[in-house]
Amino acid sequence: MTGQPPTEAPENSNTSADEGADSRPKRYLPPRWVWIIGTLFVLLGVVGFSGRILGDGPLADLYDALWIFRDPAICNVMALIGGFFACFIPLMWFTFASSFSAAVRFTPIVLIGLAVAGFFAIFEIQGVSGEMVPRFGYRFGQAPDQRLGEFTAAGTDQGDAQSISVAEDPNAFPQFLGPDRNSRLAGPKLETDWAAHPPQEIWRMPIGAGWSGFAALDGRIYTMEQRDNEELVTCYDMQTGKPIWGTGIPARHYTVMGYVGPRCTPLLFDGRVYASGATGVFRCLDQLTGEVIWQHDLLEMYGVSPDVEEMNIAWGRANSPLAYELDGRPMVIIPAGGPDKTNKEGMVSLVAFDAETGDTVWEGGHEQVSYASPSIAQVDGQDQIISINEATITGHNPATGKQLWSVDWPGNSNGNATCSQVHSLGDNRFFVSKGYGQGARTFEVKPDGDGFTAEVLWTNTRVLKTKFTNVAILGDAVFGLNDGILEKVQLEAKRPEWRKRGFGHGQVLLVDDVLIVMGEEGNLALVDTASDDYHEFAQIKALSSEIAPTWNPLCLYGDLLLVRNAEEAACYKLPTKD
Repeated sequence: MTGQPPTEAPENSNTSADEGADSRPKRYLPPRWVWIIGTLFVLLGVVGFSGRILGDGPLADLYDALWIFRDPAICNVMALIGGFFACFIPLMWFTFASSFSAAVRFTPIVLIGLAVAGFFAIFEIQGVSGEMVPRFGYRFGQAPDQRLGEFTAAGTDQGDAQSISVAEDPNAFPQFLGPDRNSRLAGPKLETDWAAHPPQEIWRMPIGAGWSGFAALDGRIYTMEQRDNEELVTCYDMQTGKPIWGTGIPARHYTVMGYVGPRCTPLLFDGRVYASGATGVFRCLDQLTGEVIWQHDLLEMYGVSPDVEEMNIAWGRANSPLAYELDGRPMVIIPAGGPDKTNKEGMVSLVAFDAETGDTVWEGGHEQVSYASPSIAQVDGQDQIISINEATITGHNPATGKQLWSVDWPGNSNGNATCSQVHSLGDNRFFVSKGYGQGARTFEVKPDGDGFTAEVLWTNTRVLKTKFTNVAILGDAVFGLNDGILEKVQLEAKRPEWRKRGFGHGQVLLVDDVLIVMGEEGNLALVDTASDDYHEFAQIKALSSEIAPTWNPLCLYGDLLLVRNAEEAACYKLPTKD
C-alpha cells in the first residue's frame, strides 16, 4: 500500500548484530585444549629435568632401555622445550584469543620480548657445558683468551738447556693419555688421606683457550693454546709455570658447542714437539727453542676447503699424533681425512710423516676422520696401528699403512661424534666406548689366512657412554664417565658395579690402583677402585673458570699433577707413600 510507512531495516539490523556480539561469552580462562597441550609440555619438561635422577630408581630399566634419558644433554633440551612451550602456548592464547582489553593482552608479551631482547643485546651464548647448558658472556666484551695479550717469554735463558729423550726420563708423560696412551700410570703410590696430607699448590696461572692437555719431560711442560687470533704450541717451566717459548700461527677455531682453540695434546719424540691444530696445521718444532722444523697444512694437502671441513668435522680437529719407529726410521702418524664422503677413494684414514724431514712415508685407509687418535697395539705379537675413524675402527700395517681389518663403529663427525680411544685387553681383544647411546663394546681381531677379521664379542649400550672422554682399565674393571656419571663396570657385565653423579664430562687418570677424576667444573677427586661401592678418598676445587668447562686431559709427572682448562692452569704436588 502506498500509505504504509517505510521499514527501518538498517537500524534493526545493526542492533541485532551488536546484541549478537555482546552475547558471545567472555574468554578469560584458556579453553581445554590449551590446558591439555600445556600439561603435555610440562610433563615433557619434568621428565627431562628429573630423568637422570629417576633413572637410578624404580624406572632404571626403562631409562636404561631408552638411552636418551641417560644423556643429560638430551634431558636438558627436553626440559627447555617443555618449559618453553608450556609457557608459550598459554601466552599466545592470552594475547590473541582472550577477552581482556588490548592493553592487558599485549602487555605481557611486550614486556617479555623487551626483556629477552635487552638480555641478548648485552649477553650472548659463548659456549655450552657437556650437558648443553649455555654459558653466557658479554656480547661486546673480549673472551678470556683475548684479554691475555700476546704470549711472551722475555728473559728466558736457553744457553745451558739440553734435550733428553723420553727413555732417559722415568717420569716422562710424553703424549696424549700418558706413556702408553691408555689413561694409566704404574705409580707413584698416592697418599689418599688429603685431610692429613693435603696436595700442595705449586703455581697457578692464566692460559690461552683450548682443550689440549700437557705433555711433560725433564722439568718442562708443553701444550697448545689460543690467544686471540693466534694458535700456539707453548712450553712452560714445570716448577714455576713461567713461559719458556711459544710458537704460533694465524688461526682461530671457534664454535658455540665446541668453544675456542686447539684440541690436540702435543707429542714429545726425539727432541721435537709434534702438534696438530684445530684447523689442520700439523707442526714439528724444536723441543728446546720452539723453532719450526717443518709443517703441513692437512686441509691443503688433501684438498679440503675450510667450508667443507666445517661441515665434515664440525668441532675442529682433535687428533693427537702418534710416534712409531720402524727399522731405525722414526715416523709420526696422524689422521688425514678428505673432502668428499661419497668418494671413499679420496679419503685417507692415516698419513705417516718422516719425523725428521716431514716427508710422507705412507698413506693408509680410505675413511673420514673422527676426533680420536691413532694408537699402537699388538695382534698375534705384531704391531698394528689402530685408527678410530668416523664410522669404523681399522687396523693398519705400520710399515706400509695398508688396512688389515675393519669393524663398524657408527658415527658422524658433525653429529654423533667419536672421541674415545680403543684400549687393548691383550690376547687380540680390544675395548672401545662412545657416547650418543652407543655405550661399550669389546671385539677380537683374528688371523684369517693372509689377513685378519674382527668379531664383536660384547656390546652394552647402557654403560660407559663416554661422549668426549676416555676410560681407564684395571684388570676386568673399567672406569669412565657415562654421560657425566662416573661408573665402575666389569667387562661383559649388564649393569655398573657402582655409579656416582656430579662430575659431568670430565677426565680420568688411573695411577696404580687409585683413580684421579677431574670434574667438568674443576673439582678434583681421588676414588677407590677396589671398593664394591663408590668410595671417594678426597676432593678439592682444583680449577675455576669464567666461561669454559674443564674438558682437558690430565698429566702426572712423578708427584706433580698438571691440570688446565681453557682459561687457567695449575700444578699440584700430590702426597705420596713412597
